[in-house]
Amino acid sequence: MRTLSIFLLLSVALCCFLDTVQAEKFPREPECNYNFPGCPQLYSPICGTDGHTYSNECELCRDNKKNSVHVLIEKEDECFRS
Repeated sequence: MRTLSIFLLLSVALCCFLDTVQAEKFPREPECNYNFPGCPQLYSPICGTDGHTYSNECELCRDNKKNSVHVLIEKEDECFRS
């Protein structure tokens, strides 16, 4: 009986801690704190709120600055159009 009580108490405590973890919310602002002229050749696709897939977050920042637009990150994956 004592083992069951300890198990239940730990389960309740774990549920309380899991409730504090929050998922990342989208759309979100890109982190544009790059201080070099080009972007790394790293393929980590992100989907912009404009429906365009960017090869990485730096490329989205570069296009935002170049075109004077404000595209956010819709999701961290390729955009899929139907």
